[in-house]
Amino acid sequence: MVASYAFELSGEHPTLPRSEALALSEIGTSGFRVVRSMKRCLVVEAQNLDPAWMISRLAMTHRVIRVLAITGADLGSVAEAAKDLALPDKRYRIRGKRMEGSSPASNEVEKAVGEVLWERGYRADLEDPEIDLRAIITGDEVVLGEVAGEVDRGDFETRRPHLKPFFHPGAILPRIARALVNLSRVVAGEKVLDPFSGTGGFLVEAGLMGMRGVGVDVQEWLVRGAESNLAGLNCDLVVGDAMRLPIRDSSIDGAVSDTPYGRSALVRAGSREELLTRSMEELHRVLIPGRMMVFVNDRPVGDMLIDAGFEVTEVHVERIHRSLTRHIFVCRR
Repeated sequence: MVASYAFELSGEHPTLPRSEALALSEIGTSGFRVVRSMKRCLVVEAQNLDPAWMISRLAMTHRVIRVLAITGADLGSVAEAAKDLALPDKRYRIRGKRMEGSSPASNEVEKAVGEVLWERGYRADLEDPEIDLRAIITGDEVVLGEVAGEVDRGDFETRRPHLKPFFHPGAILPRIARALVNLSRVVAGEKVLDPFSGTGGFLVEAGLMGMRGVGVDVQEWLVRGAESNLAGLNCDLVVGDAMRLPIRDSSIDGAVSDTPYGRSALVRAGSREELLTRSMEELHRVLIPGRMMVFVNDRPVGDMLIDAGFEVTEVHVERIHRSLTRHIFVCRR
C-alpha cells in the first residue's frame, strides 16, 4: 500500500536525523520518494512502510506521522485543510509542534483545527483519545496527520555510557550510535562489524535491533570489559588487529567504526596514517560488494577512503567540543 508519512526529526544534529530516516526508508519499504524535506520534518511517499518497524529502529526522530494533508502555514489554509480531513468517527486529540522560527504558534493551529472538527461533529478527548492528530509547523507549511508511532527516546538515556557495566571515556552516545548503525543499512539477522569495538556501543545498538555483531579490538582489557555490556546479545568479540582482521573476504553485511584518536591509536601501528590506510583496506576486503560502511574519524579522511576503494555517499560533521570534531563518512563498497 502506498501512503505518505512524515518523520518529525530531532534537532540534535543538522543532517543525521534526515539521513537516518532516509536510510530506513530505503531498506524498510518496497520503494519510496521524498515529498518534502523541511526544517526538522521529512515527508516520504512509500510503499509498504511499517511504522512499528520504523519506530523500533529510529533514534533521531520523535514521531512517525501518517500524513493527511500538507497546507500553507496560515490559519485560513489550516482551517480549509481540516474541513477535508478523512477521519473515522472517533475521539481525537490535536497537538501542534512549531519548529524554530516558524509560525503561526502551535496553540493557534490546534485551535483552528479543533474548531473545524467540532463543527464537523467530532469529539475531542485530551486524556484518552482514540486518534492522536499532529500538526507540524515548519517553514511556510503545516503537515497535518495521525501519529503512527512515537520513539521512546528515554530508553536511550538508560544506556548512556557511564550507566553500563563497563565504562571508558570517549564512547559515542547511544542515540548517535544507533543512528550510525542505521546508516549502515543492516537488517535483523545480518552481520555488522566494528573493527575498533572498544566498549561495544555500536554493537549494543546492533544487537538490540536483532543483528549479529562482530567486534574486534586490539586491547584485550577492552574486549573483556565490552563482554559485560553485550551480555545476552548476539555478538562475537575477539582480540585482534583492525589492520589484519581475522575475517574472511566479502562476508560482512555492514560495518560501523569509530577509529581511536591520539596515543591509543598507535597501539600496534607505526603511524596514524598506517592505521587508517590498512584498516580501510581490511574493511574493504571483508565487506560484501555493494554494502555500506560508516567510518568515523577526528579529521576528514574522505580521500583515503576513496583510495581504499570505497564510494563516499554522505559526509556528516559533529562538533563534540573545542578540540574534537567527528567526521562521519557513509561509504559503499
